[in-house]
Amino acid sequence: MKGYKNKRRSHQKYNWFNIQNEQRAKWESLCPVGEYRILPSSALSGILPDDLINQFANVFIMASGTSSGNVYYMANGNRLDQKDGAIDQMPFGVGFVGNDPIASGTLIQHGNWDGRTTYPPKEFWLQVESSGFSNYFPSSEIPTEPSGKITNLNIESQEQAFRHIVNALKEQVGE
Repeated sequence: MKGYKNKRRSHQKYNWFNIQNEQRAKWESLCPVGEYRILPSSALSGILPDDLINQFANVFIMASGTSSGNVYYMANGNRLDQKDGAIDQMPFGVGFVGNDPIASGTLIQHGNWDGRTTYPPKEFWLQVESSGFSNYFPSSEIPTEPSGKITNLNIESQEQAFRHIVNALKEQVGE
């Protein structure tokens, strides 16, 4: 996706992307509604710019439907920030009314929810350096299982990221 506009809301930076060509079937192949998946960042190739997804070690994807029939997806990239010694979440969200995408998707940078940034110990960074940037890493903000039902998800930072994404997207569909 090329070109996006920035919008700030209480210290969070929202980048809005045109998603008119997104297909719900493509997102459902990544993650069925009502579930979550942990996937390699390459799963977002063609959805987000490569220079962005190349920063992610992996991506947490979840999908939820509403009583009005709309479906919201979040792809929360986990970015290793070696300079600051942190792991940051960078969630991207899209919404669908039936099979039709809403006008824009959004990426949240500099989120302000608890658990959005974690600071692993020095030993973690030694492992990252020796094993390669894109390897899977353990984090308390990532489920221990690679997939499951969102009703079983018990990670507050992922739930908060999803709420921020959905609240921003709902404004577009009038929910």
